Amino acid sequence: MDINDKQLEILNVAENLFSIKGFDGTSVRDIASEANVNVAMINYYFGSKEGLLDTLINVRVENFKMNAAVLIGIASPLEKLEKMIELYVKSMNSNRGLYQVIAVESTIKRKLLLSESFKELKYHNLKVIEDIVQEGVNQGIFQGGNSCIHIHATLMGTFMNFQMNSLFLKTMLGLTSDEEYSNYIENEVVCYLQKNIRALLTYTSDPNSV
Repeated sequence: MDINDKQLEILNVAENLFSIKGFDGTSVRDIASEANVNVAMINYYFGSKEGLLDTLINVRVENFKMNAAVLIGIASPLEKLEKMIELYVKSMNSNRGLYQVIAVESTIKRKLLLSESFKELKYHNLKVIEDIVQEGVNQGIFQGGNSCIHIHATLMGTFMNFQMNSLFLKTMLGLTSDEEYSNYIENEVVCYLQKNIRALLTYTSDPNSV
């Protein structure tokens, strides 16, 4: 999708306002005022607020795709797994504005879940996880029987929990700024997910345990 600089600026403004005021609480006039453009320009580019939302989703979806090409040069499935988790969480965190909107806005969530681009995204990301896990199983590093769907749900669920409860968790963690919280997610949360998913994939039950 070809987006010019002015359209991208409008989309960034809309995303920020949606995350603060909600989709229904944000008017086209609000977006135009914040972006220093007139309403006619937004209507020209996107047709309506709903059209702007559709464009925002289609543009952002590309940012949520796991980049399998980055993993090609990594020989160890364990290292691939850890790099995939790191990159995925950082990608989600850099687009956290839209994730915050998705978490609370049923209108946007419904639009996203029904879009073909989102379905393609989910298939792509699940395939990347599946390939890493299967490679590890083939090499005898990972145990079989683990679902890539469950692994993806763990990644998404953990990240979304930190987005939905950011104000409470910032207080609990003694963090005073959004930047500190973002750094915590990209370091501590990434490390937590790497350790737990690695443990899940390498766990061997004791045959003598009850």
